[in-house]
Amino acid sequence: MIGTKNELAQLGAAFTSTGLAQMSAGMQRQTSREAERVQAQAIVAEVKEQGRAFLTNSVLQNVGALTALEQHLIQVAPLGEARYKHVVDAFTIGAAQAISRL
Repeated sequence: MIGTKNELAQLGAAFTSTGLAQMSAGMQRQTSREAERVQAQAIVAEVKEQGRAFLTNSVLQNVGALTALEQHLIQVAPLGEARYKHVVDAFTIGAAQAISRL
């Protein structure tokens, strides 16, 4: 997998410098546009993946903190246990759905 935008650009440049020289001007333009479109899609995919990782990290930290609070509240006010669990579970499910939508 290509690791950086620069590596992707270098790969595209290598292709264009060898293959495009043998094409007609129209084919060169069409191929260059398509290569740029593919590069743009790869950059967008990378940004989405980084966003998903950032959100997942945040959600995991929040779920951990909420779970610890839930455990504490169960000890302090045990009659609310079902409610605490429901609230934390609802948050967790909603957050997981948000991650999957990215």
